[in-house]
Amino acid sequence: MRIFGELQDHPDANAAEVARVRLNLSSVRSLLAVASSKGGTGKSALAVNIAATLASAGRKVGIVDGDLNAPSVLAMLGVKVPRYLPMAEEIEPASGPLGIRVVSGEFLPEVQPPAPISFADSADVHAEPACEPLEASHGVALARMLAQTRFGNLDLLLVDLAPGLDRLHRLASFVMPTGVLLVTRPSADDARGLARIFAMRKRLGLPTLGVVENMVGFSCNNCRSVRPLFPEGEVSRVTREAGIEIVARLPFDPRFAESCERGRPFVQEYPDAPLAKQIAEMARRVAAEINARAVQAGDSIDLPDVAGETSR
Repeated sequence: MRIFGELQDHPDANAAEVARVRLNLSSVRSLLAVASSKGGTGKSALAVNIAATLASAGRKVGIVDGDLNAPSVLAMLGVKVPRYLPMAEEIEPASGPLGIRVVSGEFLPEVQPPAPISFADSADVHAEPACEPLEASHGVALARMLAQTRFGNLDLLLVDLAPGLDRLHRLASFVMPTGVLLVTRPSADDARGLARIFAMRKRLGLPTLGVVENMVGFSCNNCRSVRPLFPEGEVSRVTREAGIEIVARLPFDPRFAESCERGRPFVQEYPDAPLAKQIAEMARRVAAEINARAVQAGDSIDLPDVAGETSR
Protein backbone atom coordinates (compact mmCIF):
# COMPACT_ATOMS: atom_id res chain seq x y z
CA MET A 1 0.00 0.00 0.00
CA ARG A 2 1.19 3.51 -0.82
CA ILE A 3 0.04 6.41 1.38
CA PHE A 4 0.93 9.91 0.22
CA GLY A 5 0.12 12.54 2.82
CA GLU A 6 1.46 15.71 4.33
CA LEU A 7 4.46 14.44 6.27
CA GLN A 8 7.05 17.00 7.34
CA ASP A 9 9.95 17.16 4.90
CA HIS A 10 13.53 17.58 6.10
CA PRO A 11 14.87 20.92 4.75
CA ASP A 12 18.33 19.56 3.92
CA ALA A 13 16.80 16.62 2.10
CA ASN A 14 14.62 19.07 0.17
CA ALA A 15 17.62 21.09 -0.99
CA ALA A 16 19.36 17.94 -2.19
CA GLU A 17 16.21 16.71 -3.91
CA VAL A 18 15.74 20.05 -5.69
CA ALA A 19 19.26 19.77 -7.08
CA ARG A 20 18.61 16.20 -8.27
CA VAL A 21 15.32 17.21 -9.91
CA ARG A 22 16.88 20.07 -11.83
CA LEU A 23 19.84 17.97 -12.93
CA ASN A 24 17.60 15.15 -14.14
CA LEU A 25 15.34 17.53 -16.07
CA SER A 26 18.25 19.22 -17.83
CA SER A 27 17.49 17.15 -20.96
CA VAL A 28 13.83 18.25 -20.97
CA ARG A 29 13.35 21.39 -23.05
CA SER A 30 10.01 22.53 -21.60
CA LEU A 31 7.77 21.56 -18.69
CA LEU A 32 4.02 22.14 -18.73
CA ALA A 33 2.07 21.85 -15.47
CA VAL A 34 -1.62 21.00 -15.93
CA ALA A 35 -3.53 22.01 -12.81
CA SER A 36 -7.00 22.63 -11.39
CA SER A 37 -8.42 23.90 -8.13
CA LYS A 38 -10.95 21.06 -7.94
CA GLY A 39 -11.39 17.50 -9.15
CA GLY A 40 -13.76 16.39 -11.88
CA THR A 41 -12.66 18.96 -14.46
CA GLY A 42 -11.36 16.45 -17.01
CA LYS A 43 -7.83 17.72 -16.46
CA SER A 44 -6.06 14.37 -16.75
CA ALA A 45 -7.95 13.38 -19.89
CA LEU A 46 -7.04 16.70 -21.50
CA ALA A 47 -3.38 16.31 -20.50
CA VAL A 48 -3.33 12.87 -22.14
CA ASN A 49 -4.89 14.21 -25.34
CA ILE A 50 -2.59 17.24 -25.49
CA ALA A 51 0.35 14.84 -25.21
CA ALA A 52 -1.11 12.60 -27.92
CA THR A 53 -1.67 15.57 -30.25
CA LEU A 54 1.93 16.75 -29.94
CA ALA A 55 3.39 13.23 -30.06
CA SER A 56 1.44 12.45 -33.24
CA ALA A 57 3.22 15.41 -34.83
CA GLY A 58 6.57 13.82 -34.03
CA ARG A 59 7.44 15.57 -30.80
CA LYS A 60 9.13 13.71 -27.93
CA VAL A 61 6.61 13.96 -25.09
CA GLY A 62 6.39 12.62 -21.55
CA ILE A 63 3.75 12.71 -18.82
CA VAL A 64 4.15 12.57 -15.05
CA ASP A 65 0.94 11.56 -13.27
CA GLY A 66 1.17 13.79 -10.21
CA ASP A 67 -2.13 12.63 -8.73
CA LEU A 68 -0.37 10.16 -6.49
CA ASN A 69 -3.31 8.78 -4.53
CA ALA A 70 -5.67 8.53 -7.51
CA PRO A 71 -3.51 8.03 -10.62
CA SER A 72 -5.33 7.64 -13.93
CA VAL A 73 -2.95 8.52 -16.76
CA LEU A 74 -1.62 4.99 -17.29
CA ALA A 75 -5.14 3.60 -17.66
CA MET A 76 -6.16 6.41 -20.02
CA LEU A 77 -3.22 5.53 -22.26
CA GLY A 78 -3.83 1.79 -22.03
CA VAL A 79 -0.48 1.22 -20.29
CA LYS A 80 0.02 -1.50 -17.69
CA VAL A 81 1.92 -0.82 -14.46
CA PRO A 82 5.41 -2.30 -14.85
CA ARG A 83 6.88 -4.53 -12.19
CA TYR A 84 8.80 -2.52 -9.62
CA LEU A 85 12.48 -3.31 -9.04
CA PRO A 86 13.10 -2.54 -5.36
CA MET A 87 16.87 -2.03 -5.64
CA ALA A 88 16.75 0.25 -8.69
CA GLU A 89 17.98 3.80 -8.14
CA GLU A 90 16.32 4.99 -11.33
CA ILE A 91 12.76 4.76 -12.61
CA GLU A 92 12.24 3.57 -16.16
CA PRO A 93 9.18 5.28 -17.69
CA ALA A 94 6.59 3.18 -19.44
CA SER A 95 6.18 3.57 -23.18
CA GLY A 96 2.68 4.65 -24.14
CA PRO A 97 1.02 5.11 -27.52
CA LEU A 98 2.87 7.35 -29.98
CA GLY A 99 6.03 6.88 -27.91
CA ILE A 100 4.74 8.96 -24.97
CA ARG A 101 6.88 8.31 -21.89
CA VAL A 102 4.78 7.90 -18.76
CA VAL A 103 5.57 7.71 -15.06
CA SER A 104 3.14 7.44 -12.17
CA GLY A 105 3.05 7.01 -8.40
CA GLU A 106 2.16 3.41 -9.24
CA PHE A 107 5.83 2.97 -10.17
CA LEU A 108 6.88 3.60 -6.57
CA PRO A 109 7.18 0.70 -4.09
CA GLU A 110 4.21 -0.23 -1.96
CA VAL A 111 6.29 -0.87 1.16
CA GLN A 112 9.21 0.74 2.92
CA PRO A 113 12.47 -1.16 2.44
CA PRO A 114 13.25 -3.34 5.47
CA ALA A 115 15.63 -2.08 8.11
CA PRO A 116 19.28 -3.14 7.60
CA ILE A 117 20.20 -6.47 9.18
CA SER A 118 23.19 -6.58 11.52
CA PHE A 119 25.28 -9.74 11.28
CA ALA A 120 27.07 -9.08 14.56
CA ASP A 121 26.45 -11.49 17.42
CA SER A 122 23.02 -10.58 18.64
CA ALA A 123 19.97 -12.29 20.01
CA ASP A 124 17.93 -10.51 17.35
CA VAL A 125 20.00 -11.62 14.38
CA HIS A 126 17.31 -14.04 13.19
CA ALA A 127 14.46 -11.56 13.50
CA GLU A 128 12.65 -10.87 10.23
CA PRO A 129 12.95 -7.24 9.10
CA ALA A 130 9.55 -5.57 9.01
CA CYS A 131 8.06 -4.10 5.84
CA GLU A 132 5.72 -1.21 6.50
CA PRO A 133 3.33 0.49 4.05
CA LEU A 134 5.09 3.25 2.14
CA GLU A 135 4.27 6.62 3.66
CA ALA A 136 5.64 9.77 2.08
CA SER A 137 4.62 13.33 1.46
CA HIS A 138 3.21 14.29 -1.93
CA GLY A 139 6.18 16.59 -2.45
CA VAL A 140 8.81 13.95 -1.69
CA ALA A 141 7.13 11.38 -3.94
CA LEU A 142 6.66 13.80 -6.85
CA ALA A 143 10.22 15.05 -6.50
CA ARG A 144 11.46 11.48 -6.52
CA MET A 145 9.66 10.73 -9.78
CA LEU A 146 11.05 13.89 -11.38
CA ALA A 147 14.56 13.25 -10.04
CA GLN A 148 14.88 9.52 -10.76
CA THR A 149 12.90 8.90 -13.95
CA ARG A 150 15.01 8.34 -17.05
CA PHE A 151 13.07 10.69 -19.31
CA GLY A 152 15.87 11.11 -21.82
CA ASN A 153 15.66 13.95 -24.32
CA LEU A 154 12.13 15.37 -24.37
CA ASP A 155 10.65 18.32 -26.19
CA LEU A 156 7.92 18.61 -23.58
CA LEU A 157 7.15 17.02 -20.22
CA LEU A 158 3.60 17.42 -18.92
CA VAL A 159 3.02 17.17 -15.16
CA ASP A 160 -0.61 16.32 -14.47
CA LEU A 161 -1.01 17.58 -10.91
CA ALA A 162 -3.56 16.44 -8.35
CA PRO A 163 -6.37 18.98 -7.80
CA GLY A 164 -5.68 21.78 -5.35
CA LEU A 165 -3.58 24.89 -4.94
CA ASP A 166 -0.98 23.22 -2.73
CA ARG A 167 0.12 20.78 -5.45
CA LEU A 168 1.02 23.57 -7.85
CA HIS A 169 2.75 25.46 -5.06
CA ARG A 170 4.79 22.38 -4.12
CA LEU A 171 5.87 21.73 -7.71
CA ALA A 172 7.04 25.32 -8.09
CA SER A 173 9.12 24.98 -4.91
CA PHE A 174 11.57 22.62 -6.61
CA VAL A 175 11.11 23.30 -10.34
CA MET A 176 9.43 26.26 -12.02
CA PRO A 177 7.41 25.05 -15.02
CA THR A 178 7.80 26.69 -18.41
CA GLY A 179 4.05 27.20 -18.33
CA VAL A 180 0.92 26.36 -16.35
CA LEU A 181 -2.37 25.37 -17.97
CA LEU A 182 -5.41 25.62 -15.71
CA VAL A 183 -8.49 23.47 -16.32
CA THR A 184 -11.87 24.41 -14.89
CA ARG A 185 -15.61 23.89 -15.32
CA PRO A 186 -18.09 26.74 -16.01
CA SER A 187 -19.52 27.01 -12.50
CA ALA A 188 -19.43 29.69 -9.82
CA ASP A 189 -17.69 27.32 -7.40
CA ASP A 190 -14.95 26.54 -9.91
CA ALA A 191 -14.56 30.25 -10.65
CA ARG A 192 -13.87 30.90 -6.96
CA GLY A 193 -11.21 28.19 -6.94
CA LEU A 194 -9.69 29.69 -10.07
CA ALA A 195 -9.50 33.09 -8.39
CA ARG A 196 -7.51 31.55 -5.52
CA ILE A 197 -5.04 30.02 -7.99
CA PHE A 198 -4.66 33.41 -9.68
CA ALA A 199 -3.84 35.00 -6.32
CA MET A 200 -1.16 32.36 -5.67
CA ARG A 201 0.14 32.74 -9.22
CA LYS A 202 0.73 36.43 -8.62
CA ARG A 203 2.69 35.77 -5.41
CA LEU A 204 4.86 33.03 -6.90
CA GLY A 205 5.24 34.46 -10.39
CA LEU A 206 3.83 31.32 -12.02
CA PRO A 207 3.96 31.51 -15.84
CA THR A 208 0.27 30.86 -16.55
CA LEU A 209 -0.43 30.11 -20.22
CA GLY A 210 -4.19 30.23 -19.94
CA VAL A 211 -7.40 28.57 -18.82
CA VAL A 212 -9.33 25.73 -20.42
CA GLU A 213 -13.05 25.91 -19.65
CA ASN A 214 -14.13 22.31 -20.02
CA MET A 215 -17.62 20.80 -20.37
CA VAL A 216 -19.24 24.14 -21.19
CA GLY A 217 -22.21 22.42 -22.80
CA PHE A 218 -23.63 19.34 -24.44
CA SER A 219 -23.80 19.20 -28.23
CA CYS A 220 -27.31 18.38 -29.43
CA ASN A 221 -27.09 16.51 -32.73
CA ASN A 222 -30.78 17.02 -33.50
CA CYS A 223 -31.02 20.79 -33.07
CA ARG A 224 -27.29 21.39 -33.72
CA SER A 225 -26.88 23.60 -30.69
CA VAL A 226 -24.80 23.45 -27.52
CA ARG A 227 -26.86 23.30 -24.36
CA PRO A 228 -25.29 24.36 -21.03
CA LEU A 229 -24.15 21.45 -18.88
CA PHE A 230 -23.50 23.49 -15.72
CA PRO A 231 -25.10 26.65 -14.36
CA GLU A 232 -23.19 29.55 -15.86
CA GLY A 233 -20.52 30.80 -13.50
CA GLU A 234 -18.07 33.67 -13.48
CA VAL A 235 -15.06 32.07 -15.12
CA SER A 236 -14.92 34.67 -17.90
CA ARG A 237 -15.03 37.56 -15.42
CA VAL A 238 -12.41 36.05 -13.12
CA THR A 239 -9.98 35.34 -15.96
CA ARG A 240 -10.54 38.77 -17.50
CA GLU A 241 -9.84 40.55 -14.20
CA ALA A 242 -6.66 38.49 -13.75
CA GLY A 243 -5.52 39.25 -17.29
CA ILE A 244 -5.47 35.54 -18.18
CA GLU A 245 -6.67 34.21 -21.52
CA ILE A 246 -9.22 31.43 -21.97
CA VAL A 247 -7.42 29.31 -24.54
CA ALA A 248 -10.33 26.93 -25.15
CA ARG A 249 -14.00 26.42 -24.27
CA LEU A 250 -14.67 22.74 -24.83
CA PRO A 251 -18.07 21.02 -25.07
CA PHE A 252 -18.94 17.72 -23.44
CA ASP A 253 -18.73 14.67 -25.68
CA PRO A 254 -19.61 11.29 -24.10
CA ARG A 255 -17.13 9.59 -26.42
CA PHE A 256 -14.34 11.53 -24.69
CA ALA A 257 -14.93 9.68 -21.40
CA GLU A 258 -15.51 6.40 -23.23
CA SER A 259 -12.15 6.62 -25.00
CA CYS A 260 -10.46 7.17 -21.62
CA GLU A 261 -12.11 4.02 -20.31
CA ARG A 262 -10.78 2.10 -23.32
CA GLY A 263 -7.28 3.43 -22.84
CA ARG A 264 -7.22 5.26 -26.17
CA PRO A 265 -6.61 9.01 -26.65
CA PHE A 266 -9.76 10.66 -28.01
CA VAL A 267 -7.79 12.57 -30.65
CA GLN A 268 -6.60 9.23 -32.03
CA GLU A 269 -9.96 7.47 -32.01
CA TYR A 270 -12.06 10.37 -33.30
CA PRO A 271 -9.68 12.74 -35.12
CA ASP A 272 -12.51 14.30 -37.15
CA ALA A 273 -14.79 14.99 -34.17
CA PRO A 274 -15.33 18.70 -33.42
CA LEU A 275 -13.94 18.23 -29.90
CA ALA A 276 -10.80 16.53 -31.23
CA LYS A 277 -10.19 19.44 -33.60
CA GLN A 278 -10.67 21.92 -30.75
CA ILE A 279 -8.18 20.00 -28.60
CA ALA A 280 -5.69 20.01 -31.49
CA GLU A 281 -6.07 23.77 -31.85
CA MET A 282 -5.69 24.23 -28.10
CA ALA A 283 -2.54 22.08 -28.10
CA ARG A 284 -1.13 24.18 -30.93
CA ARG A 285 -1.78 27.43 -29.07
CA VAL A 286 -0.31 26.11 -25.83
CA ALA A 287 2.74 24.69 -27.60
CA ALA A 288 3.29 27.96 -29.50
CA GLU A 289 3.27 29.91 -26.24
CA ILE A 290 5.64 27.42 -24.61
CA ASN A 291 7.95 27.73 -27.61
CA ALA A 292 7.92 31.52 -27.31
CA ARG A 293 8.93 31.23 -23.65
CA ALA A 294 11.58 28.64 -24.49
CA VAL A 295 13.05 30.99 -27.11
CA GLN A 296 13.29 33.71 -24.47
CA ALA A 297 15.19 31.22 -22.29
CA GLY A 298 17.55 30.42 -25.17
CA ASP A 299 15.93 27.23 -26.46
CA SER A 300 13.09 26.27 -28.77
CA ILE A 301 11.19 23.21 -29.95
CA ASP A 302 9.51 22.26 -33.21
CA LEU A 303 5.78 22.60 -32.78
CA PRO A 304 2.85 21.12 -34.69
CA ASP A 305 0.34 23.29 -36.44
CA VAL A 306 -3.36 22.37 -36.63
CA ALA A 307 -2.73 20.05 -39.57
CA GLY A 308 -0.05 18.18 -37.60
CA GLU A 309 2.98 19.61 -39.42
CA THR A 310 5.75 21.47 -37.65
CA SER A 311 7.09 24.96 -37.60
CA ARG A 312 10.09 26.65 -36.06
